[in-house]
Amino acid sequence: MFDTVKLQIPRGRYEIIDHSKFIPPTIRMLENKLPYFKYVNNPMAYDKSLKIYKPKMTIYKRGAGYYLVIELSAPKILFNNNVDELEDKDFDEVLRKLKEKLFAMGVEVNLNSLKYAQVLALHPSKNIPLSKGYTSTFAMRELAKIDISKKFDISKIKFKNNIEELLFYTNSHSLVFYDKIADLENAENRAVDKQQTKYQKSLFDYLKEKQRIELLRMEVRLSEKRKMNEILKEVGYSPDPLFKDIFKKDLCQKILNLYWTKYFSDNPFIFSTNNDPQEILQKIFMIFPKIKNTMAYKYVGLYMLCKTEQGMRGFRQIVDSRPKYKVSWELAKKEFEKFEDKIFSNSVWGFLQDIKRELREFNPFRLNR
Repeated sequence: MFDTVKLQIPRGRYEIIDHSKFIPPTIRMLENKLPYFKYVNNPMAYDKSLKIYKPKMTIYKRGAGYYLVIELSAPKILFNNNVDELEDKDFDEVLRKLKEKLFAMGVEVNLNSLKYAQVLALHPSKNIPLSKGYTSTFAMRELAKIDISKKFDISKIKFKNNIEELLFYTNSHSLVFYDKIADLENAENRAVDKQQTKYQKSLFDYLKEKQRIELLRMEVRLSEKRKMNEILKEVGYSPDPLFKDIFKKDLCQKILNLYWTKYFSDNPFIFSTNNDPQEILQKIFMIFPKIKNTMAYKYVGLYMLCKTEQGMRGFRQIVDSRPKYKVSWELAKKEFEKFEDKIFSNSVWGFLQDIKRELREFNPFRLNR
């Protein structure tokens, strides 16, 4: 459903019961004359050694206001891992356990204050089991071929750790795919999930050896409140949500489907299993029987340029590198319409069906231990 969420609670709705837990200590917090300041309370190495997950807490002084900001992985609060996924009915238990963890970290917050906490950031996510021998690495290689650069303000596609992460990034939001099982094995400084619990890391051998599954993680990171509100309105929800408003399967499902449809529904021929130029030429002659041979050859070349390892992304970079011909890419995109016929996309990679199935059904993934 979702993983990370960032909550904000104003002063008066929380109480610090152990000032020494913060850096610097908050005992003289109200005497601070600076207009902006922060007090940090993060999990200690001792907690990690005991396989205990704790959220991150920061008190921000902004003018005369003091705001408690809590950043947490909701599945880890409940399951001590974020491989298992939440359901709507888990909300009360997440609140109860979060309250207990905050108390152990020196801050008392009642259940009502947590329930009605303001949401500053939200990361809807879905774990997708891949079938028929497909791997997360292969799926990410193919997904990386799409043309997404103009739809994101800044487009950064990052492969790291043997191609375990595919990241489409802007400052306000990002879309990421990664190999969830491989990520469990990585050291914290190399993992996509930077707050691995010791228990969670122990799941790697179980998942890889006992269940033998490939798990592709899809995650939308709405890191800026303005962008989060924009997306909420786009899927039919009200802006400025409270914690109780976002703990919903329907909301997270709509956000993930919105991103999938917006960025991966165009040019389905990219995911076709057919990479034989001569077969493509035959199909072009079938669809356009009156086409001139030289034009048909051009379309075969255009098709194959999009199907290389760098895909449409690499093709576009080459075209855009010629400043005198900036309109060339837009002209090329119009030519892609020739490949919209189902004959070019009736045989696509099977992992696409896995993704579409999980986004459609949106059943919570749970480990069978």
